[in-house]
Amino acid sequence: MADWVPLPEYLRRTGETAEAVDSRLRRGYWLKGVHARKPEGAKDLWINERAVDDWAAGVKPTLQHGNGK
Repeated sequence: MADWVPLPEYLRRTGETAEAVDSRLRRGYWLKGVHARKPEGAKDLWINERAVDDWAAGVKPTLQHGNGK
């Protein structure tokens, strides 16, 4: 399994909706740069499946967004 996959691939694999992903990012359950990011030049948002698995297991990310790391 690749860590980062384009959003359409993530949605296909999981059956999630784009709205659910957007809601998690807006509410702060997922962090930009940790769980999802839009690489420079990319058309789609990319999802880090390993970070999402950790989130589902209740594991807090070691990289907090906005701390410069």
